[in-house]
Amino acid sequence: MNVKRVEPFEIAGTLAAPPSKSMTLRAVAAALLAPGASSIEGPSLCEDALAGFRIAEALGARLESAGDRMTVRGGAPMPEAVLDCRESGLSMRMFAPIAALSGNRTVLAASGSLRARPMGMLEGPLRRLGAACRTRDGRPPVEVRGPLASGRVAVDGTTSSQFLSGLLCALPLCPGDSDIRAAGLKSKPYAAMTVDVLSRFGVRVEASGDMEAFFVRGGQGYTAASYAVEGDWSGGAFLLVAGALAGSIVVDNLQTASLQPDKRVLEALDAAGARVRVGDGSVTVENESLRPFVFDATHCPDLFPPLAALAAACPGRSVIRGAGRLIHKESDRASALAAALGNIGVTTALAEDRMEIEGGRIRGGTVDPRGDHRIAMAGAVAGLASREGVAVSDWTCVSKSYPGFFRDLESLGRGRA
Repeated sequence: MNVKRVEPFEIAGTLAAPPSKSMTLRAVAAALLAPGASSIEGPSLCEDALAGFRIAEALGARLESAGDRMTVRGGAPMPEAVLDCRESGLSMRMFAPIAALSGNRTVLAASGSLRARPMGMLEGPLRRLGAACRTRDGRPPVEVRGPLASGRVAVDGTTSSQFLSGLLCALPLCPGDSDIRAAGLKSKPYAAMTVDVLSRFGVRVEASGDMEAFFVRGGQGYTAASYAVEGDWSGGAFLLVAGALAGSIVVDNLQTASLQPDKRVLEALDAAGARVRVGDGSVTVENESLRPFVFDATHCPDLFPPLAALAAACPGRSVIRGAGRLIHKESDRASALAAALGNIGVTTALAEDRMEIEGGRIRGGTVDPRGDHRIAMAGAVAGLASREGVAVSDWTCVSKSYPGFFRDLESLGRGRA
């Protein structure tokens, strides 16, 4: 049986946060559209990033890896293609508008949990911008055929900002100017991350202060660039929470000036009573007397699993808001998290848009992550502070975002994961 067991033990050590898959995929998309050779330094090699690499190659880019550097030769005409997005929602939603720049038919295919995730938000806007787009009752696969045209369009940002990121990548190459309205946009920092990456490749996008209106001047051109991928606050959050639960940890390769929304884990750790010290590119977290906390994860939904593990160890009732953002993740993440915590002796309640967690006593048991990488990591971290240890089934699903997670956890102390 595919099970990894995490026993309670005190941790101590230094680790580097994994590279950001979100920034890697955005950089690959920009490099695909930039004529010439771009260099991506320190890219993520997780399963989602590898899916993005294969998509870029299928759309005409040439990728070469040497050590910790990837060269992307972009700007080639896009052929008719079938793009295997595997389980990467970002790849499907972001590369669909990019593929629609071509007059060729492109099919974006899905595997596993991505087959059930919503893609209907792509159809209306792409059609209004002159491209053909078809889904299967709002689910993958997605078929597009361009050419995409500039214009004024409204997008539904209440489920995800990923499709918006794809439009921001594609529309600068259209002949005319475009206005995009994204009322109710969630995960606004991710749109800011896209705007920032595009600027590194010579493309300018103007965004309103509330990140719900965007002006894209048409007729721009991408310029090949060298881009260094920063550390991933989403993966690093699990390591930082581990330090708060079970000893101390130093996590390198985390930039506090980052636009990544998950750096807000520092606020939650502070609210929970952990000792947090921020250095130049590193964060140190030490266990102290933990207390319950309240946190709004609406614009950083990937923090929900590590913060649920943190709350499980805080005596009293913690409240995490933004649970509605979790329905269309790799699993129905809110209910899957509640089930996982219940299996290890932690009482939770889902009410409206929040999860309430009665923490302080993690019994231990078995966590079934339901194929969700972040729930697998949350279960493992909770195991550090449990009485009986936690067995994580189907633990290899962590390769979606952080392939070395369990190896890194094992390196931190006397226990065995």
